[in-house]
Parts: sequence; C-alpha cells; structure tokens
Amino acid sequence: MIDRLTEQGRALVKRVFFENLVLSLGALLGVMQVLVGHWTWVVFGGHDQPPAGVAFTLAGLLVAANVAAILPVRAAARRGGLARRAARFYIAIGLATLLVGLPIALAWAGWLPLAAILEALGVSPKTAIALFRVATLPVVGTLAFLVAWGFTAGQRKIERTVQRIALAGLDPALAGLRVVQISDLHIGNGLEGGALARLVEHVNELEPDLIAITGDIFDHDPRFIEEGAKALAGLTARYGVFAVLGNHDWYTGNERVAAGLAMHASNLRLLRGERVRLPTPAPLYVAGVDDPGRNWTSSKLELPQIEALGRSMPADGPTLLLVHRPEAFSQAARLGFPLVLAGHTHGGQIALPLPGGHWNPARMLTRFYRGRYEEHRSVLYVNRGFGVAGPSIRFNCPREIATIELC
Repeated sequence: MIDRLTEQGRALVKRVFFENLVLSLGALLGVMQVLVGHWTWVVFGGHDQPPAGVAFTLAGLLVAANVAAILPVRAAARRGGLARRAARFYIAIGLATLLVGLPIALAWAGWLPLAAILEALGVSPKTAIALFRVATLPVVGTLAFLVAWGFTAGQRKIERTVQRIALAGLDPALAGLRVVQISDLHIGNGLEGGALARLVEHVNELEPDLIAITGDIFDHDPRFIEEGAKALAGLTARYGVFAVLGNHDWYTGNERVAAGLAMHASNLRLLRGERVRLPTPAPLYVAGVDDPGRNWTSSKLELPQIEALGRSMPADGPTLLLVHRPEAFSQAARLGFPLVLAGHTHGGQIALPLPGGHWNPARMLTRFYRGRYEEHRSVLYVNRGFGVAGPSIRFNCPREIATIELC
C-alpha cells in the first residue's frame, strides 16, 4: 500500500512539476522570492507585517517576471560571453533562493496556527514575532551557510568509491577485474579545461582494466565537443574505454557527439545498441545503448536495443550493460544481464541525511537514485556523476569516480 502511494506521488510530481520543469521553476522562484523577502522584512525590518496590498502586488509581479524570464535566461546560459555569465549567476541565485525559501515556507505554515494559539493566550503580537525570530533565524541562517558551502567546497569534493560485485558466470581467471565508472560529465557546464584534464588524471591513476562512461558526456553546447573529446582521448585502460550517450548528449546532438568522439578520441568506443567481446583471458562482454533522449522523467523505460541485445546473449561469458537511465534496469534484469551500470540522477546533487536514507530530488523521479540495487539476481550500480546539471552545487552528494571490482 505504501509503495503504491509512493509511486502515485512520484507520478503526480512528475506530471505537474517535472514535465513542465522550466516554467514550474520560474513560478516557484517568484513565490520563494516573496517568502524570503517577507521573512527578511519581519525578522530584520522592524515591522510585524508588510502591507497586504504591497505584498500581494509584489508577489504577482515577481512570479510573472520570473516565468517570463526563465526561458530567455536558459537560452542565454548556453551562449558565450557576458550573457552566459549573467544567466548562470541568475540561475545560481535562483536555486539558492529556492533552497532557503522552502524552510521559510514550512516555518510560516507551522507558525500560523501557533500564532493563533498564542493570541488566544493573550501573548502580544510583538512578543509573538520576537519568538518567531528566535525560532527561525538559526535554522534559516544555518541553511544559508550550507547552501553557500554546497556552491563552494561541497561541489569541489570528489569521492572515490569501491564496490565488490559478484558477477554471475564470471570466469575465475577474471576475478578482481576493475571497472572504473564515470558518468554525467556534462562537459560545457563547468567541466572544461584544467578541471576535465584533472578528471582524466584521477581516472588513469586508478589503473583501470576497463573504463565505462554512462552518458551525458556533454551538456547542451556542441562547441565543447572537440575540446572535450580531445581531453577524453587521454583515458587509458587495459581492456578499453567504452561509453554510451545520455539524454543531454541527445540535446547536444547524438550524431555530432558520435562524430566528434570518433575523430578526436579514437581510444573511446561508443556503444550504440551493440555488444563487444573484451580482449580478456576468458570471455567477458560489454554492451551499451543510446538514451532515447525524450521523456527524461519516465519511470517505465523499455528500450528496443536492450531487448535485442538480451535475445542474443552469449553463452560463454557474462555481459556488462552500460545504460544512462537506471529505469532500464528492470528490463535488463528480466533479460538476464548480470550487471548494469547507469547514471542520470546525479544522486540528486543535494541530499539531506535524514532517517530512511539520503533524501534528494532524484527520489521523486525514481527508486534507483544512487548506489547499488539488486533485482532478479542482477545488480545495478547508479553513479552519482562527476559533473552537474544546472548550477554548480552539491551538498552531501560528492562527485563520484566508482571502481567496480568483479568477483
């Protein structure tokens, strides 16, 4: 019953919010700007409440202005020069406002009934507002500090994780083979130049047997394809470097990305609905599929390429499947792929260490949001990604380079 309600809740959030994400964020940002401004007025302004007419008029104007601005800002963020920097600053400030505004909204929602009780008990409005300041200022101040940390030290932190995974059908001669997985680089959204070169160095330092890149190699801008591909040409692994395309590569242009990688990163094999036998001492295969690009919030993903690969499964050794979206895992597990590596979710980028696990935005989209999962004797590992989508912020969700040790 709880699982059914959870799935229904996810479906509602996807339909109402994520499927109209850009405009929804614009409207929500306007609302949060009003709430943050109202809270600042009450806590620091010396007035109990701003005039109601002024508040409602300002709220309407801010919501309308942000809805009108969000699409042009998004377009400007993909261009170069001053317009790009200004747009990225607006987006970063907007996200910070959303994160700080949420607890303020919850504080007001909890405060209104409490204020009514205090008034009934004869507590003066001035005293009640003083209590509100004392109760909310530490919480909002702490969150503002954490948001600032997420934009600075938090988003620069890199975690090297290690997973030992028993791969069904693996020949004992291949025990200990190390697959280094990176995902969601989003080259062109802050991961360029020296930062990208350092990522290549970090991966090579692990001396991988196999390197797997599980999609969203590029972000949106095809201008970064040549530079990014030349940097990825520096990746080295004993049995090869393999990659699949993600939904952001689709936005960039699948064929342009594929052509750029073929021209400038000949070491990297892009898997597009195909399977390759690795040059290992015993049979081991790697397969990969393109992301469909559209409907990135879909929780039911059935890909014809996976179906075709599953129908022609080799009998002499296991196949490692690379796929961008973890929602393909149920199909892959049903078809008998023993290990699936995916990305897409970024682990939510912002995760709260609350009871019941890491609470993050990705949990509203999928039950496969980060880490390891098992189903039908198959294992899925969802990488948190190395790049970012949107603003460069990470909190309690570091960039990840994962080593999968087969056993």
